[in-house]
Amino acid sequence: MRVAGPARANFRAGRLASYAFGVEAAIGHNPMRYLFARRFSAAPERAVTAIFVIKPDVLFGTYVWMEEDRDAGDCRISTFLPTMRRPIQVVDRLVFDCLPLTDIGYVDLMAWSHPVLQLTDDEQEAGRRTYRGPASMDGLMVDECYVPGTGVVVERVVRQRGEPVRRWEALELAGSAADWLPRRVRVSRLDSGHRTDFTRSGPAVPLAADDFDGGPESLRDAVARALAEAGPRS
Repeated sequence: MRVAGPARANFRAGRLASYAFGVEAAIGHNPMRYLFARRFSAAPERAVTAIFVIKPDVLFGTYVWMEEDRDAGDCRISTFLPTMRRPIQVVDRLVFDCLPLTDIGYVDLMAWSHPVLQLTDDEQEAGRRTYRGPASMDGLMVDECYVPGTGVVVERVVRQRGEPVRRWEALELAGSAADWLPRRVRVSRLDSGHRTDFTRSGPAVPLAADDFDGGPESLRDAVARALAEAGPRS
């Protein structure tokens, strides 16, 4: 099913309402593979996002599950590793940290900005904006560069106590103006200089909306089937 997707949503796949794609990276000589799945709905405007770790084998079964309700200003994120008895909810103060065992941040994979962030009144040049976190988050600031006219974020820097700690960059966007999915992404730890490049391994494939209703494991299997049916490296 195709819809007129929510405005200014990140990681859109044209007008697909439910879709998935694969992502590959490497840490040293160790290959990594992830599956990304997202479902949009409207009235209320919501997004459900799931990220599954496929490689390395020791992390298979790890996942992150995000539920965003833009109209209500609500965001719930949980994460699960095979060593856990049950998924744990990621509290707001940890949302601006990283996913398990990678440098990419939770906020880098959300459809919209996290609801605790407030857009500042600072005058910004076109294509740039700054958000401030609540006082309880001790000087949290998020700077973003975006594509004027679409609002799609292409760079994000998270700052803590005035110091930049992490950068997310879309190195290459898709060729079609209707598809703003990044082809290549780089995440960097600015204190250590460590960085990791992620590459989308093929185009997004459509999913049935109800694939998201059966829980993370059944969704992971549905994504794997859809990608396999679409062909190699899709």
